[in-house]
Amino acid sequence: MARPADPHARASLIAAARAEFVRCGILKARIEDITLKCGLSKGAFYLHFDSKEALFRELSQLLGTEFERMRADREQAYLTLVAARSGPGEPRSDASFIKGLNELDAREDHRMLELLWTWRDVIDVLLRGCQGTEFDGVMWEMLDQQLARVREECRALQQVRLMRADVSPEVLGMMVVGTYLFVVRRLVQAKEKPDFEELVQGLQQVMAGGFAAPSKRQRKSPLPRARRVKEARLSSRVTKKNRSAR
Repeated sequence: MARPADPHARASLIAAARAEFVRCGILKARIEDITLKCGLSKGAFYLHFDSKEALFRELSQLLGTEFERMRADREQAYLTLVAARSGPGEPRSDASFIKGLNELDAREDHRMLELLWTWRDVIDVLLRGCQGTEFDGVMWEMLDQQLARVREECRALQQVRLMRADVSPEVLGMMVVGTYLFVVRRLVQAKEKPDFEELVQGLQQVMAGGFAAPSKRQRKSPLPRARRVKEARLSSRVTKKNRSAR
């Protein structure tokens, strides 16, 4: 009678394998080192997995599922927000819509950072430790999906004039996805979980201040407010001086 697989042993093997994959990559990782880390035998390993590649395949598929679920959730939330703005009844103002959009982005960015923190080791292996294996290129496919999402959101905002038309959605998407790549590198190296709120606020400030369409007031008055006030006062003084001279 076959010995039943212990679920606790399976979890221990996965945790040990994740650490070993980060340390030396998939090709150089050895099953005996994985089992040694968690105090189990090679026989216990093969009760749960056919190979180290099978173990990592399961991890990468789970990560892909999480990415897809998050992408779908974000897309649905975005569509719901747009529908509420253009649906029956009184249309929501641009200010109200932008506020809702910013809140949505902040919430979803925070969720993404939590996901990256949980899977930072697997993502790191997919980026730099899977060369020469079947997993080479898997992470780039996931990133391409995120790039496509950002690109389409930007195009939709440009169509309703809530984002500058001269900003390339492709370039912006690469900037956002590239930022997250560097975040992953920092998360892998971090000994403690960083302050995600600070990271989200920084990203929101750049997005809102650097890429949002200028308001009507800003379009009419391109000069900074302080400079406009200063020049208006100077003009008033010159006018009064000329009147006195007459």
